[in-house]
Order: sequence, then C-alpha cells, then structure tokens
Amino acid sequence: MKEKVLGIVAEYNPFHNGHLYHIGKALEITGASDVVVSLSSNFVQRGEPSMVDKWERAKMALLQGANLILELPSAFSCHNAGVFCSAGVDLLASTGLVTHISFGMEETSFHSLKSVIDILIEEPPSFKKKLRQYLNCGNSFVEARSLAMEDMIPGSGELLSQSNNILAIGYMMRIAQKGYALTPLPVKRIGRRYLDEALSDLASATAIRKAVKSKGLDGIIAQVPESTFSILKSAFERGRCAVEDDLLFRMIVSSCLRSSKDEISHTAEIREGIENRIIEAAKRSSNLEELVEKVATKRYPKARVQRHLIHILLSYDHWTNVAVQRLSVPYIRVLGFDDRGRHLLKKMKDRAKLPVIDKPRHIPSAYGETITNFEYRATEIWEMLCTFPQRRREIVQKPVII
Repeated sequence: MKEKVLGIVAEYNPFHNGHLYHIGKALEITGASDVVVSLSSNFVQRGEPSMVDKWERAKMALLQGANLILELPSAFSCHNAGVFCSAGVDLLASTGLVTHISFGMEETSFHSLKSVIDILIEEPPSFKKKLRQYLNCGNSFVEARSLAMEDMIPGSGELLSQSNNILAIGYMMRIAQKGYALTPLPVKRIGRRYLDEALSDLASATAIRKAVKSKGLDGIIAQVPESTFSILKSAFERGRCAVEDDLLFRMIVSSCLRSSKDEISHTAEIREGIENRIIEAAKRSSNLEELVEKVATKRYPKARVQRHLIHILLSYDHWTNVAVQRLSVPYIRVLGFDDRGRHLLKKMKDRAKLPVIDKPRHIPSAYGETITNFEYRATEIWEMLCTFPQRRREIVQKPVII
C-alpha cells in the first residue's frame, strides 16, 4: 500500500494557531505519515513582503509538524490566485511523493462544488457571456466571476467571494486540469477568516501582522505557538524583519518615479491604462496606504494594486510573466527538512519530476535561470527592507535542518 504523504500550499506569514490546527486535523483525517509544504517565498500573494524570511518561516513549520519545506518562488508566490494555486499544486505533484493536498475552506459541504469547478474549467459560452457582462460593468475579476457563477448555480456566488474558498477552488481546479493523482482534502476553518483583522486565540495572519505593526510582538503571544513567537522575537531583535511600511513605500515610489510610463506598462499583469493611475498616485501620495487607495478602483481592488506595486519594485516584466503562466515551476528547491524530511528527499531522487536543488545553481534551461535570477533579485530587495540586511543570502544560505 502506497504511503500517504500530505501536501500543503502555505505562506505561514507567520505560522499561527490556525495553521497548527489545520496540520493536525489533516493528518488525523488522512492518516498521512509525512507533511510536505510548498511555502511562499519572501513576497506573498497579496502583494506584501513576508514579515520574516522564507527560512525562518520554514523553521516555524518544521517545529510544528511539517517534515519537508519546498520553496514556491516569488514569481509565483506574489501573483494572482490562479497562478499561486497552480504553481503550488504543480510543485507538490512534482515531488512524486505527495498523495493528498489539504487546504482550509470557510464551508466544506457545498453540494454543487464539483459543478462549480467543472464550469470554471470548461468555461461554457453561457458562463463566459455572463462573466464578460459583469466585467464590463466595472467589477473586479473575482467579483465578476462570483456574480456569473451565482447566476449559473444559485448559492455559489458567496462560495467564490471568500478568500480561502477562492484558493481552495484554485487548488482543486489545478488537480482536475492536470489529472494529478492527488486527493484534495478541504478542512473547515475555525476561528477568524483569512482577512479578518480582529485578534483572538485563532486570529488570522492578517490580524496578527496588523497587531505586530501597531503594538509589537507582545500583543500576539496567545495567537501563535511558542516556537513561532521565539523565532519572531529573535528576528525582530536582530533587525531581520520587513514590517516598515514607510521604507517599502519609499522604495516603491522610487521605482515608479525612475521608470518610464512604457516600462511600467510592460510590468507583469499591468493593463488597461492602470499605469497612469500608478504614476500619478506615486507623485501625490505620502504613505503606502494612501498610494494603494489612490490607485484602487472597483475593478482593481487593493490586493491587486499591491501586487502591481511589488511587481514594479521587483522589475517583474511582461514576458517573464507570460513564461511563468505557461511553464509553471522549473525546479524543486529545498528550504528545510527534519529527519523524516531527509528520508523523503532520498525517495525524491528517483521519483521527482523536476530537478531538486538546495541553492540557486545552474538549471539546464533558460527559463529556469530566469526564475532563479528573479528570486535572487527578490531576496536582495527583501533584505533591503530589514534594519540589518544580509546580502547574498539567496546564494549562501543552506536549508534549515531540524
């Protein structure tokens, strides 16, 4: 009988009590022997730098039940939900070991979930027509898709409007599209929703980050495992965290002001003249929140604007983005492992469908080199957001071993 291995796509920004619950519940349901995590790099899906670097977050996960942590490079981790989910699933599938993929959902019992996924994959003419109509009314893509699906399957609109559900459906769509032999395992979320800013014992990562920025670490001691708190405390004391919005704002504005309109228009995902709003807002804003609000519209919600700004900062160009969406992840990079993870790595030598690396090195493809070069640039820029940056960390850092 094939050994069950649980896969999770995560940011762990930071790892909190809800994440601990999720891992425990998924292991309980599946009876899996090991946990492999596809972990976002230093820039995350909502267009923000991670609080602490990817190796520190890998350590958080390893100390709380994960066995092997793989990097989801910044070119994929700081992207729309479709790219983020697809790349995360592709990475886990490429190990040749993962049998189950688990994720949180606000509601796991929606009766027509398979029908929703089938429509999203096949995009029948009736759905595409409704989607186009709602987009033409100025709705964001997420809102338009939710409204169109509600017309097709009553009750499904709310399912597609909640952040965790959007990601969950993205994972299941990718599994179905690629025909992966992976069993999806939704786990009903408990506690606060993903973007809820209220602080409780099961607070969201959003609430935890907000509390850290406004009150410091002491305000979150009840919301995270002791090991996470210890890692965060050490990182803050060493100046190894990226939580200063003012510094990020100045770096983004500098990037916008030194770039021509044509250069900004050729940045990943920028279209429909949004570069004009970005350029004008960069000239007139005094802080990051104001900059995002000046650019945001009904069609371009704040998270999308934040990604645009980070893409400008990282010089994420249109053609790299085209390749990313067409080719997905080109290698498996190991961020950390424990003893069981070491055993998994030995198995991956024979089963992995992509090259397995622990540091950036020559990847036998121009595309692979493009992704490693982008990751190097993203990590160096993340380091500039720290009080005490560690240059060339991307090149010299070894995997975390627990």
